[in-house]
Amino acid sequence: MQTHTLYELNEYLRRVIALNMGGAVWISCEIANIRKSGGHYYMEFVEKEEEQVIARADAVLWKGQYKELVAKLGHQLPGLLKVGIQILAKVKVSFHERYGFKLNVEDLDPAFTLGQMELKRREIINRLRREGLLERNAEIPLPIVLQRVAVISSETAAGWEDFRQHLSQNSSAYGVNMTLFPSRMQGQYLESDILKQLDAIKKRKKSYDVVVIIRGGGSKLDLAGFDSYELGKRIANFPLPVLTGIGHEIDETVPDLVACAALKTPTAVADSILDSFREFDAALYDIQTQIHAHTQNSLQAAEYRLNVLSQQFQFRTNNQIKQADQMLDFIQTRLTQLTNTCLRQAEQELKHLEHTCHILSPEFALKRGFSITLHKGKPVTDANKLKAGDQLETRLKNGKLISVVKKA
Repeated sequence: MQTHTLYELNEYLRRVIALNMGGAVWISCEIANIRKSGGHYYMEFVEKEEEQVIARADAVLWKGQYKELVAKLGHQLPGLLKVGIQILAKVKVSFHERYGFKLNVEDLDPAFTLGQMELKRREIINRLRREGLLERNAEIPLPIVLQRVAVISSETAAGWEDFRQHLSQNSSAYGVNMTLFPSRMQGQYLESDILKQLDAIKKRKKSYDVVVIIRGGGSKLDLAGFDSYELGKRIANFPLPVLTGIGHEIDETVPDLVACAALKTPTAVADSILDSFREFDAALYDIQTQIHAHTQNSLQAAEYRLNVLSQQFQFRTNNQIKQADQMLDFIQTRLTQLTNTCLRQAEQELKHLEHTCHILSPEFALKRGFSITLHKGKPVTDANKLKAGDQLETRLKNGKLISVVKKA
């Protein structure tokens, strides 16, 4: 039986590959793992079918080749060297008897990656649309004033600092309470970090008016991590309104499409929050103006009514005083008449009484021939009360007589 050593087998494979794969080829794959060491990038390429890995290979981007790609691709290169990114790579196949099979990366096509990302993004958007999630968060009414703000951002990002300063140093001195929930805003942990912080905010949802997700500018590859179905679904179903300020004016991520409002940049989100204060102030000013106008109208109406009532009161008072004066004049006249009548009647009665008294007076009786007999100064009306020896005085019209009782 013919046998070969491992080295002989690997040497044979190296020759076969060298003879049949002499030049570089373009392959499409996904980066499953990546690490940097000594300026070199060591990667694991995979191809999946229905989420199952059907092929894998080790690959390396050498330090020298990396510098050439930096000069060629510029800021796009870092976005291509990330786990989970679909790439189109120009590779040269090598096989070493000791180190085995390896793909040496010579070039990358960012257009392919962007195209794959856009296809994936559209699939996510269509799925969210079919499930009725694109407008769900927008149906949550925003509070009148956005005063308590939960912010998801990187604590070292310039976008967060711009946002914080824009709110805390606003010219109107509006007080905005900001709570930062730190999250990585790029790379393979972006999605899990944001989902984790959304869960944390949800547990304290009564403490906040709105959730803000902000990130400064970046390339489309830097923003690719935001185009996630799970992230879009979680934001769409979130119990609080969500505002986004991710990237630049031209960027539109999945969170932008499902959020209550997408303001493009962190500063624009801050302006929107301050606008809620300004609109509230304007509404208060309008109410104040309406109250002032209503008060002035009410005061004028009350003053007019008071003047009318005053005139009516004065008119009625004058009439009553006039009527009272007339009544007093009448009473005075009548009282004078009644008094005179009473005086005349009294005078007549007095004259009658005087006449009666005159007729009944002792002097008048004496003039008529009558006399009055007195005993001890008192008229004698009963002879039985006298006794012998009593001295009596008899008064006549002219003079008086003194007599003594001899026999009673």
